[in-house]
Amino acid sequence: MAKANGRVPNELPTRIPVEKFERQEIGSSSACFQHGSLHASRLQQPQPPDFIALAQADALRRDLDLINGATRSELGLRLASDATSRPKRKPILATSSAAPGSSEELRQEIDDVSIKHLTAIAASATLGLAACQQENAAAPPPPIETARVEQVAPVTISDMQAAASVFASERGRDWDAYGALSQVKWKDSVPQEFTAGRYSRSGTVLLQGFTIKDIPNGKPGSDYATTKRNEGESTLTVAGTLSGVDSVSIRKPLYSDNYLGVLNNQFKAARISTIADQCPAPEYEEGAGEGAFFEVSLADNRKIYVQASQKDGGKNTDGFTVFDLTRQRPSDAISELNCKAVE
Repeated sequence: MAKANGRVPNELPTRIPVEKFERQEIGSSSACFQHGSLHASRLQQPQPPDFIALAQADALRRDLDLINGATRSELGLRLASDATSRPKRKPILATSSAAPGSSEELRQEIDDVSIKHLTAIAASATLGLAACQQENAAAPPPPIETARVEQVAPVTISDMQAAASVFASERGRDWDAYGALSQVKWKDSVPQEFTAGRYSRSGTVLLQGFTIKDIPNGKPGSDYATTKRNEGESTLTVAGTLSGVDSVSIRKPLYSDNYLGVLNNQFKAARISTIADQCPAPEYEEGAGEGAFFEVSLADNRKIYVQASQKDGGKNTDGFTVFDLTRQRPSDAISELNCKAVE
């Protein structure tokens, strides 16, 4: 066996013919010899061939030949007619440089490599699917568009209508029913006795349809003053006996001649009709105008009656407009006040 640079390779490549190589010793200027028919040119700076790399490349080609031979023996001879119809099978590289012992062992080795290859593909697909699932789980869900529901604003009732509805109901005589009205800011915590056997309770309500004006405070002398506030800020008074409420009265500051307009602003959903008007004011009510009577039809065909009038209130006020509510038609009051009935 030939020696090169003092090293003996394990096995010379069988696929690469090496018929001649040159050896140049250190200090020799032209010593060379030929082996076979291949002549290698002399290099000014000679480099020893890498026999290990050549041996590995030759072993790889040998393994490919073995695998191709086993594949051909497994699939049989390939006809020319099948060249375009049968798909090509990708050769599987052997992981070892050792020659197989038999065709059966080689087939088993190829099957093992194929199983490992398929297992790796399945593992990669599983990891990719898991990554996609984690990415989808981390992403927030898309917003769900919901149909817009148009909400109808609740119909609010005025403070006067709230009190009138209780007055016309089955609980109209119950003191506690008025105490439960959220629209009323009560001044009296409980009914107060103002005369023998008669009780009343007062609070503040707001009538609709009025603006800010200068309202006298009603105090005499140097305590007299005016306050800018809503003309609709009024006093609600419920009166009766201990057994129950029998009247409701609302008094607003300043004179208001258009009684029907004021009532329409308070009872927007009710039907209001005038049953008597041109009721002359008493002589002691200085500056007061004529009064009138009205019928108000509430829900459930319940009715109340309203007497509208004006009160003087004294020289420290600008007068008041009063609305007195009753459950029965005030025929006697209409007659006593010499009012003109309206058919």
